[in-house]
Amino acid sequence: MSWSTSQLADLAGVTLRSIRHWHEIGLLPEPERLTNGYKQYTARHLVLVLRIARLTGFGLTLEDIARMLDSEDQGQESMRGLRAELDTRIADLERIRSEVDHVIGLGVSPDVSPEALLAMEALGHDPVSRNVAIVMAHLTPKEDTITFVETFKDAPEEFTNLNTSIWGLPADAEDTEITALADLAVSTIKGFVELHYDALPDVGNSPAERRSADALTAVATESMNQAQRRVMQLVVEELTNSVERLPPPP
Repeated sequence: MSWSTSQLADLAGVTLRSIRHWHEIGLLPEPERLTNGYKQYTARHLVLVLRIARLTGFGLTLEDIARMLDSEDQGQESMRGLRAELDTRIADLERIRSEVDHVIGLGVSPDVSPEALLAMEALGHDPVSRNVAIVMAHLTPKEDTITFVETFKDAPEEFTNLNTSIWGLPADAEDTEITALADLAVSTIKGFVELHYDALPDVGNSPAERRSADALTAVATESMNQAQRRVMQLVVEELTNSVERLPPPP
């Protein structure tokens, strides 16, 4: 009894493409051909195809399958490795499912992480605040994000007024107005930091931390006009030139 390639594929429940691929990588030996050139598969090929199909169903690599076909001892070793891999994948899927359930429960956009949503509680829900929150949540340890939110959720009205003034600054603002607004921002920020020194996370000055700060500044100022960016530049320069972290009040 013998079969053609298509007959073998139908009988084994696999695709022609799979059989051809298994031939190409040497997993399935080529059968003899008739005088007309057609392949003729035997019962030996059918059994081997079924074994290969069974093993691929476990998600094993073709390299693992080749070793298992050569030696049954390799089978148990490969299955133990697969079991450990499945445990890891299942744990990852359970974590993702938990996050999906959380997002569904909140009724929010799935592209914003829970940490970013937390940061938005302090920053606001406008597009700029949303973008800053997304980047902040990615670059900042979760515990620092929580501390930031807890500290800034009751920020004084001066911050709201300052934010309104900066975003309301026209592109053709005079240098005196830009400088005055920057000075006010620095004074307000320093006063807030001094008042909440113990509650704020420590901010270092390593290259990585500076890159993170630069990224947050870039995101925050992307939608600003020239004058508004100049205010932010002056603020950042002044705060950077200060001590790494303002000393606690006496």
